Amino acid sequence: MVTLFGSLVFFMVINLLAGNSLTIEEESYNNRPHFVISTQSATYYLDRAGGGLSSIIDRDGTDWIHYNGSPHAKVPDGASGGFRGLPNFVFRSDDGGAGHPGFDQCISEQVDGNTIRTQSKSGKWAWSWRFYDDHVELTMERTDPGHSYWFLYEGPVAGSFDPYRKYWGTDLGGPRYEVPSLNQGESIADNWRWAYFGDQATNRIFFVAQQEYDLLNDIFSYMGNSSAGKDAEDGMVVFGFGRGTGAKSLMTAENVTFRLGFLERKIKTPEDHEWVAAQIRNINNPK
Repeated sequence: MVTLFGSLVFFMVINLLAGNSLTIEEESYNNRPHFVISTQSATYYLDRAGGGLSSIIDRDGTDWIHYNGSPHAKVPDGASGGFRGLPNFVFRSDDGGAGHPGFDQCISEQVDGNTIRTQSKSGKWAWSWRFYDDHVELTMERTDPGHSYWFLYEGPVAGSFDPYRKYWGTDLGGPRYEVPSLNQGESIADNWRWAYFGDQATNRIFFVAQQEYDLLNDIFSYMGNSSAGKDAEDGMVVFGFGRGTGAKSLMTAENVTFRLGFLERKIKTPEDHEWVAAQIRNINNPK
């Protein structure tokens, strides 16, 4: 009988023999069981019971999510820790919190050398994670009929909350410098295929992309951890595929694939933006 430990060692040996630098290990992180996935471009911390990423740490050691605290934090305090995560799939249902670090709604198991499969304890939701050296592929495989979901990136861009120093862009244009405050009910909404986020002092951006086209609302905003909103001491960016106004999730489709990762370039000009567009198209449309 092959033990779980034996299986994990087997996956690690196969990766090493194939010359792959990617590894998946089990660790306690924030006092919770995690998978720690190390790649050439980033280290990902996947909360096994939450089913979501609690940290994405770049090659310089900067955490672009930095979940900490309680997922049951109150508005707006949770913007400095407890609300953070990716993809934070399920909201306001019996499975609420599935896909969000800090919750205990999921079971996550390693399938092979670069794949982890997560499903809700109810069995109504399931998704797979595939890790590569330059990006992550996340596919929503099974949904609960009658309930919707969204894909969120909530965290501090380049490790800090300073909206006036940040920028962002989408397949419809960039770089952009608007700073809407979710605390004041402000957000920018449109229908996007992908988006990126950067800091003017950092030569790196983080991107998220949705492979399948839809006509659902997507939003961008900033949320501070106090009534000061975008001028608060701490907070996070709030980006959502399939997120409507009033914190409403809109997606219902199965077999929807998202991709995320880093690109090593500061985006300052339209030419830089076109470079990003070409990179994301290449990653998001595999042959």
